[in-house]
Amino acid sequence: MDEQALQHWQALHRRVVMGEKLSAAERIVYEAGCRELAAAEQLDGNLEQLRELRARIAKAEVEQKRLRKRQVEFDARIAELEARLDQRTRQLLGIGS
Repeated sequence: MDEQALQHWQALHRRVVMGEKLSAAERIVYEAGCRELAAAEQLDGNLEQLRELRARIAKAEVEQKRLRKRQVEFDARIAELEARLDQRTRQLLGIGS
């Protein structure tokens, strides 16, 4: 299911969850989406694909850790720069004391 189709299905799903009635055409699209998503969740035993996904997750976790470290560094640098500002500039920028 491509991104646009998924977004459309999610909109239909929200309506169903809220108790709204779908038209016959919408119901067909919604149910087909349900079947497609359910099929995508089933494990097909493709170990190579699972290994690839695990490797991608591990890579993403390393990147996330790196980005969090950068965020801490940037936050510290921002605090350092803000501490140098005079009171009037701090007030103009909406920076607390």
